[in-house]
Amino acid sequence: MPAVQAEVHPYDKNYFRTGDGLQSSSRRLDRLWEQARRTLRATRGDAVRTREASAMLAHARWMYAAGARRTETRGMHKRLDHAAQDPAQHHRLLVGGLDELWVDVDPTGPQAAVAVAA
Repeated sequence: MPAVQAEVHPYDKNYFRTGDGLQSSSRRLDRLWEQARRTLRATRGDAVRTREASAMLAHARWMYAAGARRTETRGMHKRLDHAAQDPAQHHRLLVGGLDELWVDVDPTGPQAAVAVAA
């Protein structure tokens, strides 16, 4: 799906991130999702390609939703507008949803273990 690749392959969109860039890509990917919901149908012989395209689009949307939520730079997540690490964000983010995306802090991550031990 070239339109999805255009949002996730360029380093200036996916590696060197900004809040504005993440939101812009998310809007484009959301429009692609709406279009795919209306038009993407598997026909005889292309079911695997249809599933792959749907999965690629869903993953790209989850990736940018999580990236927008994490307002820091950590590991390979580089936010040009938030260059430092934030100790309060030392946790995993869970993402999901298809039509309506959600992002939440993993309740079983390292922060939960510290809270239980205290």
